[in-house]
Amino acid sequence: MKEKLLKLLETKGDLPPLSDVLINLESRINNPETDIEEISNLIKTEPVLSGRLIKLSNSFFFGGGRDEVLDLDSAIMRLGLKMVLDLAYTLELPKTFKKPKSFNHMEFWKHSLGVAYLSKALVLNAGGSKEELESSYLSGLMHDVGILVFDYLIPDEYEAFLKNLGDAEKSLDEMELEIFGISHPELGARFVEKWWPVSKQVVSSIRRHHGPLSVSTTSPGISRFINCANQIANNHEICNGVTPYTHSMSSNLLKVLNLSDRELEVFVANTQEGVAEAESILMG
Repeated sequence: MKEKLLKLLETKGDLPPLSDVLINLESRINNPETDIEEISNLIKTEPVLSGRLIKLSNSFFFGGGRDEVLDLDSAIMRLGLKMVLDLAYTLELPKTFKKPKSFNHMEFWKHSLGVAYLSKALVLNAGGSKEELESSYLSGLMHDVGILVFDYLIPDEYEAFLKNLGDAEKSLDEMELEIFGISHPELGARFVEKWWPVSKQVVSSIRRHHGPLSVSTTSPGISRFINCANQIANNHEICNGVTPYTHSMSSNLLKVLNLSDRELEVFVANTQEGVAEAESILMG
């Protein structure tokens, strides 16, 4: 089955591409000579995206200020170009794949949003580098994309697999590896690396967002933050809707993040509030 999946990944002609607006934004925002007016004019070609970005710029979740922003240029100034790109991905990615039959589309993307926000907050709290901070949100948003790839490539087989999980005490990725010979982190990383123009750091984080946490690891990049954010979300009712079973949070998690219980509670409360606030905008 692994060989079949990888062959489909390489050759299937209708694999979901990123939207043109995302590809163009990715290219232009990563060009230091691009100005705000150029970005604004590009986004304005997509009125729905433009309107939702304005709404999100006023959201507490993304640092909205007291004064309401009413136009796109002001929204871009408030958010900054990198956050504009991150939010464009947030708004566009749920439309890239068809709604799955075997799990809840809305819950999946709410979980992805929660992990994206938590990942960035945890990297920021830990004093991560500019590169790590810039990659953290998108890494969190895309961490479970392999689940969508499974559902896209082999929808009937994956639906049957999820229905037969029952009360299995193994994690989803362990069961996938056992049945299909490949897990969603690896499948997602290979898909993104092949078809979507994102950084190597994002690909690596998708591939490594599961696994044991070690306090002694000194230079793991941002993968451990994505791992921690995923565990926190799953254990605080921000689950991906794919399977009811989740592992308990690692006993090392607070040590790895150098967080107190109270600090973790604040992160979780902000994330839950923000996901609830953003839901109608993201899925409307």
